[in-house]
Amino acid sequence: MPRHCLLIVIFFVFSLVNSSVAFSQTQQEQQQKTLTENDKDKDKDKANEAASDVKPKAGQKTPAKKAIEIQAPIALEQQYKDDINHYLQKDEINPLLAGPDDFITLIKEGYTANSKGVAILLADWQQTATSPKGLNYLRKALPDQGWTTISIQPPSKPENYPSIALNVEEQQKENLATITAYQLKLSAIMKTVMEKAQEYPGIFIVIVEGSHGAILTDLYQREKNTPPNALILLSSYMYSNEANQQYASTLAQTNFPVLDLYLMRDHPLALSSAKLRLSQANKEMKAFYRQRKLTNLSSSYYPKEDLLLAIKGWLTSIGW
Repeated sequence: MPRHCLLIVIFFVFSLVNSSVAFSQTQQEQQQKTLTENDKDKDKDKANEAASDVKPKAGQKTPAKKAIEIQAPIALEQQYKDDINHYLQKDEINPLLAGPDDFITLIKEGYTANSKGVAILLADWQQTATSPKGLNYLRKALPDQGWTTISIQPPSKPENYPSIALNVEEQQKENLATITAYQLKLSAIMKTVMEKAQEYPGIFIVIVEGSHGAILTDLYQREKNTPPNALILLSSYMYSNEANQQYASTLAQTNFPVLDLYLMRDHPLALSSAKLRLSQANKEMKAFYRQRKLTNLSSSYYPKEDLLLAIKGWLTSIGW
């Protein structure tokens, strides 16, 4: 074999041996590093276990864990009040007292030379005085027609209504007690608002949403509150068939004019309750009662212009 070929072979063998030695050393270092890290982790675990097993000495108190306080959410009625005070103009907001309780009203005086009267607007449970379903539009539009509007921020819906008792008789008993207590509160509010309404000339009408229509009708029929010159219902209903039947019977016996409005796309109970009221009003031959269904696109939201035209047309038909 030539000499230069022998040198190449020797150099190649020497390089291969050095590479093998270097690779073996690297593997040993990595294994040693891994074992060292594992030993450290085991030492930490033992230290933690030892610390957890240490018992306090006699007379020494165990450190108490700090309790986590979870704040209750703000009541919905208070949220509405805060929003009204923050976003609306101060000259529109008029706080009033009903006994020991205060509540908020929004007052907008009529803009015409001849005042027609006062329109009292009462939203449904869980709604604000500026309810976007229709009342807020009326609150702003009726003053252009000569009406002073007084919008009431309603009390919160009773927590235990409707009753969830298993027995039907127990449900009726609890519902009656709940509504009776709520009526006392609402009656005081309406009396205070009526006193405020008497500061303005003309007649007064009440425009009410949802379940408050039934509650106010019962108060007016039992002469707990002064009845309005006219009552306008918007999607009115109660939460049970028995209550809706009683509501229809009571409304049919009232002496004041009633405009009963509901929507094509409305709450199912509002649709069924409207049929009961119309049937009962026809049976009792109630005078000055008109029921009308309005066509809407968004469920439970009244078409603004159609709502105003329906109210204006009906008031004109009865002489106002």
